[in-house]
Amino acid sequence: MDEDIGNRLEKLEKLIAKYMDSEYFRYIRRILSSYLKLIDLYVEHGRISPAMIFPEVKDPIEREILEILFHYGKMNVSEITNEMRKSRGKASRNTVRKKIEELEEKGLVECEYQNGKRVCMVSSYALKRWLNLIGIDIRIEKHVEEGGEKNEQG
Repeated sequence: MDEDIGNRLEKLEKLIAKYMDSEYFRYIRRILSSYLKLIDLYVEHGRISPAMIFPEVKDPIEREILEILFHYGKMNVSEITNEMRKSRGKASRNTVRKKIEELEEKGLVECEYQNGKRVCMVSSYALKRWLNLIGIDIRIEKHVEEGGEKNEQG
């Protein structure tokens, strides 16, 4: 009976060793590491904000536009302005439009026309910086090149 338990333990140890060295286990460790990094950022700063990733963006209106786009995704100038009015009490579409253009020049925002309306979104460059900060390794370039299809890598 002791030999049976010994054999079972040996098999179990081999199985554990096999999975500890597997690609799946390494993937799980990366995800857990990213999650812990996210928690650390939250504990240290009280929230996780795009302002942490883009310290070069000093203007509070530009920062708020980035936060809105990170939170809601694609939006037009009027929608962004309305969101800013909710938090600030006031906002001008002209100012928002100007700040979006400045964010485009910095490479942090991209705009395109959809159904005759100009919509803006966080650029793939900005998204990649965000994901790198929190430790998630997603190959955005491949995702974008494939036209938005799911990326098997991440």
